[in-house]
Amino acid sequence: MISYIIAAIVAGAMILIAALISSAIQYKGGSNPKDPRQRKTWFWIIAIINPIIFFVLGRFVLAPNPENDQMVFDDYMKVLPIATGVGFVLYIVIGFILSKIFKNGKLGHWF
Repeated sequence: MISYIIAAIVAGAMILIAALISSAIQYKGGSNPKDPRQRKTWFWIIAIINPIIFFVLGRFVLAPNPENDQMVFDDYMKVLPIATGVGFVLYIVIGFILSKIFKNGKLGHWF
């Protein structure tokens, strides 16, 4: 259960980082501005980084020691990919909701 909570925390942190990066990209004028594409690109780059960071964190930092109890370690390793997927989907869903809420702002360019 703790893996799912940490996956949600990591997804929230990655959404915050994506929002900060999107806010830092300045508006560009002209007939074909490139700033919406940059915001969308950064959102999806962080979407790819999100499960990688959580999986590495879960495997090397949060995982129980297999020498102490192999069954607990095996059970944890069964849950870790599922929690990674849940964190990825949560990142996408929260990003979609934020892009619809702030559709006239910088976050509205994510989708």
